[in-house]
Amino acid sequence: MALALATALTGTVLAASDRTIAAVVPWGTVLVPGSSWAGPETAKGDLNVYSNGTGSQDRQVAYGLGYECVELAVRWAQIVFGVPHNSWGIYYAYQMWAAGPLLSPRFVQHPNGGADGPQFGDLMVFASTSFDAAGHVAVVSGTSPGYVSLVEQNYNDAAPTGTARLPIYGTVMPNRSGLPILGWLRSSIAPTGWHGDPGPGGYLSDMRGHVYPYGSAAQPTEQTVWPTQATARGMALIPKTTSGYVLDSFGGLHSFGGAPRIRPTAYWFGWDIARGLTLTPDGKGGYVLDAYGRMHPFGDAAPLASNFAWPGWDIARAMVLRADGLGGWVLDGWGGLHGFGNFPSVRLNGSYYPGQDIARSACLRSDGDSGWWVDGNNDIHSFGGAPPVSSTNDYPGQNVARSIVCMDDGGGYTLITSGQVLPFGDAPALWLNPTLSNTSASSLVG
Repeated sequence: MALALATALTGTVLAASDRTIAAVVPWGTVLVPGSSWAGPETAKGDLNVYSNGTGSQDRQVAYGLGYECVELAVRWAQIVFGVPHNSWGIYYAYQMWAAGPLLSPRFVQHPNGGADGPQFGDLMVFASTSFDAAGHVAVVSGTSPGYVSLVEQNYNDAAPTGTARLPIYGTVMPNRSGLPILGWLRSSIAPTGWHGDPGPGGYLSDMRGHVYPYGSAAQPTEQTVWPTQATARGMALIPKTTSGYVLDSFGGLHSFGGAPRIRPTAYWFGWDIARGLTLTPDGKGGYVLDAYGRMHPFGDAAPLASNFAWPGWDIARAMVLRADGLGGWVLDGWGGLHGFGNFPSVRLNGSYYPGQDIARSACLRSDGDSGWWVDGNNDIHSFGGAPPVSSTNDYPGQNVARSIVCMDDGGGYTLITSGQVLPFGDAPALWLNPTLSNTSASSLVG
């Protein structure tokens, strides 16, 4: 049994040639904290997802050889369902499919393409192939229409993330890089329709103004529509609600989620000039930012003085309003911040890019005096007293990031054109993350 188990926990999905890499994430590094995907189950034990280094540094840990793909699967099964990690009696990851129904409590086979799709907590088992005799196994961390989210170890050790998001069509999941999916093993004691902790959530809009939920947010009760050729340029939530507004490029304001209709004070039919939207603390008014840096109040918002504007120069990109509603900053395309109303002086903690229209959006932390802005490459830049943070994905030279939201004082989320909402800093991975197929994403709120 000791020999069988030692061999079993070496299951991987990478060919030997894929492991020839110059630098790796050190063995034992936490890739995904258990708290970011396992919800309340985290309190039961260690459910972190770890790096396996080069993929050939296996050493014994509490649940077998760490940190192979099988080690995470058997650790999850023991901690959550009480199945001893040394009871599987297998050599390779793919053999878990046949072994699961023989355990106590048993795992039930749900074949790929069968009667139902996977749910949170299932073990997704990949088949053995001619190029990968071991197969692979991962834990289902979430499901959404058209996609299944996984956490996994020892996959793509050259650049491991510990997570994956795979497509599903009905109950059919296609091969993953040539590796077939046998199906998903579900514990006989797992709750029906079980979900993990949904965590944070919010809304995003595409360029046509459609609103989509992400994370734990519910589907909005009302969609924004407009008859013109304007595109979406901004988005704002009424504080402490799930309703808000989408700003179109002509300056129009369109409500969603039951927000009351509101009329802007400036509108430029046929002119793509609106760039940003923010609401006052009571949500009954706000400001529209135009491309030249001018702020146009509406509703109960009072005019706020500024000593900047760039007539004829499309350079203003976003604005942020302090919690008292009496001042804030406008972000220009080069990464500069310009105060308006009553505001403290802030310093840029990172670089300034004169001549490069690279800045896209900004957000404030709870102190109202510091935050982050995102550039088109999805790099995060801090200002004020905000700490330096890193994004989970970088896209050098691709100009895909569009918006940013601060979820707490340690991190938040950015939006890229595909519709993916990506965490940065200490923000957890999201339970539900939409992907847009026929249009580009525009704005993000949370």
